[in-house]
Order: sequence, then C-alpha cells, then structure tokens
Amino acid sequence: MLEVAFICSFSLASILFLLSFIKKDKTVKLEKEIEQLSMNYLQEMYQLKKKMRSLEEELLISSDQSAILRQSHSNAHKQLLTEILTLYKKGHSIQSIASITRLSIDEVKRLLNSVLDQRSGFIE
Repeated sequence: MLEVAFICSFSLASILFLLSFIKKDKTVKLEKEIEQLSMNYLQEMYQLKKKMRSLEEELLISSDQSAILRQSHSNAHKQLLTEILTLYKKGHSIQSIASITRLSIDEVKRLLNSVLDQRSGFIE
C-alpha cells in the first residue's frame, strides 16, 4: 500500500514536472510586456522633452526678437524726434516738418509737444 502511494506520488510529481516545461511561463511573457511598455514610456517621455525644449527655444527666440524690435522701434522713434526737433530749431514750420517727415500735422505737433513739454514749451 505504501508502495502504491509512493508510485502515485512519484508519477504525479513527474507529470507536474513535465507540464511545467511544456506550459509556457506567463511571468516571462508579462516581464517582456512590462519591458516593452517601459521602453515605450521612455521613448514618449524623450519625445515630449525634446518638443518642450524646442518650444522653449522658440519662445526664447521670439522674446529676443520682440526685444530687438522694441529696441529698434525705440531707436527709430528717438531718431524721428531728434529730426523733428532739429528741423523745428532751424525755423521750419509745422507744415514743412510734416511734409519732410511724412507725418500728419497733428502728429508733428504731438511729438514736438512731448519733447518741448519736458523743456516747458508748448506748440499750438
């Protein structure tokens, strides 16, 4: 009786041992899937960081360009004011300054007033 139990136990152990080799290991498959997901995640993160860097560079470039434009606009404005003031000091009329600078009479008056206001002199 003991021999039969031993033979049954040994047979069952042998069958289970062989089945463990035959049956595919699900943990290996799951590990491969997790590894693949991890690689996909890392690739997506790299792509997102790359896009973020590109956008940051574009914003930085556009802010630099806008600063340059503001500076050049400011320089052009100062040059225009200097030209108008020089013409005014030379005795040119508001109408002639407007035609030389291609500005309206009101704009010339406004610009002269802004300059002369600092020096306490108004133009009518």
